[in-house]
Amino acid sequence: MKFLQLTNKPPFPPMDGGAIGMNNISQGLINEGYNLKIFSVNTHKHFVDIANLPEEYISKTSIEFGFIDTRIKNIDALINLFSSKSYNIKRFFDKKFESKLIEILLSIDFDIVQMESIFLMYYLPTIRKYSKAKVILRAPNVEFKIWERLAHTEKNILKKFYLKLLASRLKKEEMEILNKFDALYTVTESDMKIFQSLGANIPMTYIPTGMDVTKIVHEKNNLAEELSLFHIGALDWRPNQEGLMWFLENVWDKLTNEFPDLKFYLAGRRPPQWIKNLSFKNLIILGEIDDAEAFINAHSIMIVPLFSGSGMRVKIVEGMMLGKAIISTNIGAEGIVFDNGCDIIIADTEEEFISAIRLLVNDSEKLQSLKNNAHTNSKKNYSDEVLTKKLIDFLSNILSV
Repeated sequence: MKFLQLTNKPPFPPMDGGAIGMNNISQGLINEGYNLKIFSVNTHKHFVDIANLPEEYISKTSIEFGFIDTRIKNIDALINLFSSKSYNIKRFFDKKFESKLIEILLSIDFDIVQMESIFLMYYLPTIRKYSKAKVILRAPNVEFKIWERLAHTEKNILKKFYLKLLASRLKKEEMEILNKFDALYTVTESDMKIFQSLGANIPMTYIPTGMDVTKIVHEKNNLAEELSLFHIGALDWRPNQEGLMWFLENVWDKLTNEFPDLKFYLAGRRPPQWIKNLSFKNLIILGEIDDAEAFINAHSIMIVPLFSGSGMRVKIVEGMMLGKAIISTNIGAEGIVFDNGCDIIIADTEEEFISAIRLLVNDSEKLQSLKNNAHTNSKKNYSDEVLTKKLIDFLSNILSV
């Protein structure tokens, strides 16, 4: 089976949730005997030098990169205000990238082309023209929902207007293109239902991002673990920034009065200078770290104060696999199977966060129970082996039509 995975950023190394999701797909297909080729966008923000990739990975994926300058340019963004097209998506179209894609499509007779993210949608006509492959969209997020939620929480009137404009254009383009694919799968059931409610009528399913349970080191009753809070995620992503500032200003200041020795560790890629300069009591800003698993294992309570965004938080699944206690908003836990209070605690308000953290800090038995249940849940629902089988079955059904 010849499979082209077209990605909007490098899937390797798997340093963030998006890359982890794409890489898990790649590895699952390789393990199932698929003849995989990856053609990936390379950008300033997510740049990978192919010379630094493992030879085995290059051999198994035949990966190639095409550079696109996706940086936001003020003049282009201003001109785009008078266009009906989404600037978010337009930034990912590049003639040189398209030419390389055509070269690849003409050299290999693919059975399936999988497009990672709606941001690559402008290449669909090109794929249709130069290939007879089934074209599948994997949608890790409902992109317009992210911007709708950001607009909802934005207090600045001009910014709110602009965010609403971005959301409406994204929504229009997403819905116009969806039914032109042969099939679609999302990461969460809720995202799939959004697409269905808006008129998507192609074959569809949802396949969460999983973890390779054989490579996760779960240190049960970890004696080296510090009773502390932590957050890990891309620190240049606006929904993460928004949620963290809300947590620090509304929850953390009050908690440090009640628990003067409690610490909050913050890790993630590309922290802007203003985050590095944050000054809150007992807040330790580490920024980018070398070993996410070791960082997670060193602390006990994961905080996910997310109020916008879409898709699934892969770091929550990783935290569950590693036996961490998770306190998250409903939006942060979207797409994850859980029993509130049993394997994850949901908190959407200042009072709920404080109450949940107080409970876990004061009750070691409840803390350990939550951690154990989270680990058991994740092994059952988010094993790569189980999710790869679901993907292969879905692909087989699409090819048989």
